[in-house]
Amino acid sequence: MPYTSEKPREYRITPRYLANSDADVSPAIRPLLDVGWALSYDELANAFVTAPDLRARLAFLPEGEDSTLWKVSAGRDAFAPPEWLVTFDHKTPPEVVEDFTTALADAYARGPDAYLGHGGRSDGADVALQLLSDGWSLNPATPFLTYQSPDRLIRLHRRDNVLRHVDEMAGDTERWLYEVGPPRDVWYATASSRLPEHLLQALTTVVTDPAPVNRYMRRIDLDRLPAAATATPTAPSPLEVARVRAATARSLSVPRAAPSALAYSTATRPPALPQATAAGRSR
Repeated sequence: MPYTSEKPREYRITPRYLANSDADVSPAIRPLLDVGWALSYDELANAFVTAPDLRARLAFLPEGEDSTLWKVSAGRDAFAPPEWLVTFDHKTPPEVVEDFTTALADAYARGPDAYLGHGGRSDGADVALQLLSDGWSLNPATPFLTYQSPDRLIRLHRRDNVLRHVDEMAGDTERWLYEVGPPRDVWYATASSRLPEHLLQALTTVVTDPAPVNRYMRRIDLDRLPAAATATPTAPSPLEVARVRAATARSLSVPRAAPSALAYSTATRPPALPQATAAGRSR
């Protein structure tokens, strides 16, 4: 079938935080399964991944009640509200979630102190200092403490007011809000107050990582990409391959002209010898 504008083609999208969410989500769960977490489903096909000690869990909620697609939480007691909550909405590139669950799996393998921390509030000072050193700026035009990336496509909001823990765990509010993308094409991630500092740093890193990702896209999908995104084909299209093959076949079918006798004799003619100088005559 010839290539058309409606046939999907693989592209490398840079930066990845401007790619769409249309990709396999199973790699986002795999890091937790690799450290022994258990996978289960409900009757609506929502997926749940639970740690062996029942203290930490991930929920993938395509049939959820709102736009939140991913919820990750942990607590010291399996029967009590969690200590912290991280969420990603339905537009989040799944590679972002995968990198965060990789960091969480590593923390879980090191023990409760690594993924629960001291149980207190993270002030995010190290994260803020790192962002400012990387060229981010403070935006005074918002009611929050807002850090903005140099390309102005990522905004990290921090609420300074007192928040009720129960409200944060219910998803009604959040300490940290990541707002990614241009206007009208934004995805969100959130983190609660008690997320350990190193996991907050990991979350900030994975949200802002510009590494490229691959997507199968039609021409209409490419037209919808933000202007700041770069889409590079990972391989020639079938039409381009066919054109190259046709051109190669034509060049092979045309016989090469035999070298002319003139060219041959000219190439093999010995160089002219210098004429002898006549006696008594100088040059």
